[in-house]
Amino acid sequence: MKNVFLFATTFFLATAAMAQTNPAPVPSQPEHDTATVTYVDSSVGNAYVTNPERLQGLTTETLTSSHIFPALGTYKASGTSTADVTLMLDETNKGIVWVDGLPQGRFKALMKKSPATYKVPAQKSESGQSIAEGILYFNPETNELSIVLGKAYNDADPTSVLTINSKKTKVWQYNGVKADAEPTSTLPASQKQ
Repeated sequence: MKNVFLFATTFFLATAAMAQTNPAPVPSQPEHDTATVTYVDSSVGNAYVTNPERLQGLTTETLTSSHIFPALGTYKASGTSTADVTLMLDETNKGIVWVDGLPQGRFKALMKKSPATYKVPAQKSESGQSIAEGILYFNPETNELSIVLGKAYNDADPTSVLTINSKKTKVWQYNGVKADAEPTSTLPASQKQ
């Protein structure tokens, strides 16, 4: 009898304790929803292309690699530069261009900002010559190519190295103007680093 009484008392206290918990409050809804929705233009032309008006009227049949990658092509030397340079797209990685025609030999540049700002990482050229870090910048407005080697790439303002005084700092610089002809093929896989 004593066990039954203890069991009943424990059951009663447990039931009473559970009855004393407060239910979770229901959050109140505001009377008037004043949220506004702002749509961001997410079209491909405005999100990835700096001058989408240049691509207006193009169809998939007329769109060429020079529209997508305007830096590709052949450049005639201008200013104090003497070499003609060719930029070719890597056939397996569209973010890499190969630079050919400079005294340093053939080397690669990595796309950093579309359409034509590339980082030249420190590397060895195919001829074994050491190449310092730098920038390759193509100005689509003037069709001019600038390559600066020997200065670190600046993510905040990549083109800031183009205005440096090359006599005070030890850099190598190339300037060229785009020729009308484009390279017709990409770099073969057998010639990659």
